[in-house]
Amino acid sequence: MKLGRKKIEVGPEDVVVVEPGTPHKFWNAGDDELHFVTVVRPALQFERLLETMFALAADGKTNRKGMPNPLRLAVIAKAHFDDVRLPFPPSSLQRLGLAVGAPIGRLLGYEPTYAPAGEPAAATV
Repeated sequence: MKLGRKKIEVGPEDVVVVEPGTPHKFWNAGDDELHFVTVVRPALQFERLLETMFALAADGKTNRKGMPNPLRLAVIAKAHFDDVRLPFPPSSLQRLGLAVGAPIGRLLGYEPTYAPAGEPAAATV
């Protein structure tokens, strides 16, 4: 995984703590199937974010990297800004971009959560 600017290799039974605000990413560097457990504290609405992103991907509404179109992403990101942010650009620029993109996305009918057709939409807080 990458933790800040440092690359680390994590094995079975290893525990990594990511301090709030620390940029990080992880991937499977091997050929075997990988399983891991993540605990997010405070969770805030992080689970709802994951449900939304996976439902969009399952319905083919994301690109090959798993990202929805920029205006739908702006609506989702604005709703989850307290849960997760990009490491770059600075938060102030991200807020500015979302202040412009999210209202346009909402006008186009995008919601901060996504439920596949036929499923009831989750309540948003």
